[in-house]
Amino acid sequence: MACGHCAVEHPVGTRCPEVPSLEGQHHGPLVLREAVGSGPLGTVYRAEHGPSGHLFAVKVLHPRLAARPLVRAAFLEEARRLRGLRHRHVARVLDARPGPQGLPCLLMEYVEGEDFTRLPVPLPPGEVVGLLAQVLEALEAAHARGLVHGGLSTECLRLTRGERRVKVLGFGSRAVLSARLTPRERACGMVVGSPSFLAPEQWAGLAVDARTDVYALGVVGYLLGTGRLPFGFGRVGAMSPVEPHVLEPRVQPALSAVLLRALAERPEERFEDARAFREALLEGVGRATARTRTSRGAVSIFGDVLPEDGATPMHAALREAASASRQEEEAPVGMPPEATAPRMEAPTGLCVRLGLAPDAEFVPVRVGDVTVEGFFAAWAGPLPPLASQLPVELMLGKRQVVGDCDVVRHVTSEEARGWGGASGLYVQFAGESARDLLAHALGVGRVRAAPDAEPVPDAELAWLLVRAAGVEKDPYALLGALPYEDFEQVRRRALSTVRHLSQFRQRSLPEGQRQALETLLRRVEAAHRTLSEPTSRAGVDAARGNLAGVVCCLDAGLSQEHAESLRQTFLSARPLAETRAKALFTQGHALETRQSWAAALAHYAEALLLDPLNVSWLRRYQALRGRTRPSGVMPSVATATP
Repeated sequence: MACGHCAVEHPVGTRCPEVPSLEGQHHGPLVLREAVGSGPLGTVYRAEHGPSGHLFAVKVLHPRLAARPLVRAAFLEEARRLRGLRHRHVARVLDARPGPQGLPCLLMEYVEGEDFTRLPVPLPPGEVVGLLAQVLEALEAAHARGLVHGGLSTECLRLTRGERRVKVLGFGSRAVLSARLTPRERACGMVVGSPSFLAPEQWAGLAVDARTDVYALGVVGYLLGTGRLPFGFGRVGAMSPVEPHVLEPRVQPALSAVLLRALAERPEERFEDARAFREALLEGVGRATARTRTSRGAVSIFGDVLPEDGATPMHAALREAASASRQEEEAPVGMPPEATAPRMEAPTGLCVRLGLAPDAEFVPVRVGDVTVEGFFAAWAGPLPPLASQLPVELMLGKRQVVGDCDVVRHVTSEEARGWGGASGLYVQFAGESARDLLAHALGVGRVRAAPDAEPVPDAELAWLLVRAAGVEKDPYALLGALPYEDFEQVRRRALSTVRHLSQFRQRSLPEGQRQALETLLRRVEAAHRTLSEPTSRAGVDAARGNLAGVVCCLDAGLSQEHAESLRQTFLSARPLAETRAKALFTQGHALETRQSWAAALAHYAEALLLDPLNVSWLRRYQALRGRTRPSGVMPSVATATP
């Protein structure tokens, strides 16, 4: 198949010569570290601002597309429109200008997390609603500015680390990709987008609007809730999808109806906008449930959704860690985690003017914290966008230098009041001439930076390590698993925990913290082994008084003979337990015959606290509980009172 970048067929696994490798090259003050993704429009690189360590994403337009004036103009025009779109669930676009090799580059917020394509579907309905509601908030903000995504799919929806907030990526890509189509391709009916998520009007080449995004998100919701795509690789004719609640019993009929309306073939039969879709979703499963699922307290740092009263100790620790990192996550893009007030005065005789006025007119500014790389400029007016480029004029004695500088940090008026200083911005120079002048002003030579010192401890990981140490002997707590979950659910919890802990391996960590991380990963894996085999898990559940877990082990194939062997070992360490348990169970049976269901359950539960592996007792207790509380989940023995 021909390459989508240069229309030439290449051997599988080889890099397209039309797409250059730009790792290590500079884009203003940023260094492109590695490519994190490539698509038909461009390659996205993770870029780092060295002095602050802050990460950005830089999308570089493919050279073949950059050579086409219409595509290049559409790329820059969409970037201009998107810079005004600011929402907590949208990956921000900060700037667009030529970068390495003169290729147009889009500077964006770096979103570290995982795409919806990697979620373990189907998800619980409450979690589906919580995720979709966040996306719809982003779409509502975009549609209000006249921006339609038009290419929405699971690949451009990402869950961040920490709070696990949804971020929508790829706004503007559809317009740029459409601009690259030739008249002949348009006449042949070629369209842009992922076939499984394209609305019927897109296949027909008609205009798109907010209802097109509603349709695409309906496909996403159907996939998250059922584990299947409603139309496979694309809709054909007037076909109707299977109702979601037929494929997945956990999906409520009301939620099923909402998703099917979003998937209506005709736009006028769908929700008229994102707000109507979101309100219908919240009503579909109940507002209280949706609030619990999307609240900060109910979503762990590992992305698991838990009931407020069922959170394990490990999840409680993870939620606290997410809360502790909230301030850093919500800081303006480009600002280091802990900013300090400017302290150093400017060198004597240095005069600086920046292009801050309309039409980049130079205005004199008072500067501080001057280094050979840049300085702080006091400015009370509107601050220019982060990562934007400004003209700068430096004068020292009879020497004058004019060049460009990049905005790398803001000091807002609120921060300035807290410091008792001035608001303004930090800039970094894009040219060597300004650096040489400042080196002369500071009386220093241009020398290489000292080798990097030992990395500082990662605050988020340190918090997790401390909390995990307190629950290291509890396998359920280490996996963030609930006591009544079956073996498949426990396996998914373990894989999710290992995957997200492993992300810390990519960070710069001191050696001691890296070793502690590896130790924690080994403990998590050991906990998974313990809870993944019915015999070993039954022993743990018996010691915990977890009846639901013992039932899971029996349902998973633990034979009555093995259970009895474990029971004898359990009772041998508790010589008086069996006699007391028999007395309690006999009393419970008498109460059951008199139809005193609640009292009987209480006596059975107390008996099973002493003899939790007595299979016949457990089945009787389970049967009675099922008759009296058909919708309940069997709790642990410690809470198994009526």
